[in-house]
Amino acid sequence: MEGLNLIGSQPFDTKRLKIRPFNIKDAQFMYKNWANSDNVTKYLVWNTHKSIEESIEYCNFVVKESQALDYFHWIIELSEIKEPIGSIGVSEIDKDKREAKIGYVLGEKWWNQGYMTEALEAVLAYLIFVIGFDKITIEHFTENKASGRVMQKCGLVHSGTSKCVLEQKDGREVTNEVYTITKQEWFAKNIRI
Repeated sequence: MEGLNLIGSQPFDTKRLKIRPFNIKDAQFMYKNWANSDNVTKYLVWNTHKSIEESIEYCNFVVKESQALDYFHWIIELSEIKEPIGSIGVSEIDKDKREAKIGYVLGEKWWNQGYMTEALEAVLAYLIFVIGFDKITIEHFTENKASGRVMQKCGLVHSGTSKCVLEQKDGREVTNEVYTITKQEWFAKNIRI
């Protein structure tokens, strides 16, 4: 079996979005548009950023990590306003099994407008068609039904539940809904011959 085509977080455009690597200037928008919102972070494993410094620290980390060709993490920029409104990236990779796990976040102002579905469809195409992953997994907190709908629209199939201990949030345990899509399922959904 040939290896993965590891070329890192290449930029690409969708109809309304620019999906591109992080840069340090994104910190101000990350803080303003999603990281400072308790309403957004209640569905995430990390805590609300209390200051712009936390967003700067995170952006610095991602920019540094992005130099690796097996690191996949992007800013979701709304082309119309030329401003970041969220991010999407791979949180776990198993190179031997050719599997990846994705996480994403979107500022509340842009919920329910199809932006995350548009971003996720593009990232799935990149990770499966270009990089060569055989299976993608995404999880969401059970109460975050909107995130599940995004996954379903993108062709992922519910495959069970998992438990997760939120170490950054008082160590409480939450139940996640697990969704997956295989390379074969993605091709069947997207490639018409």
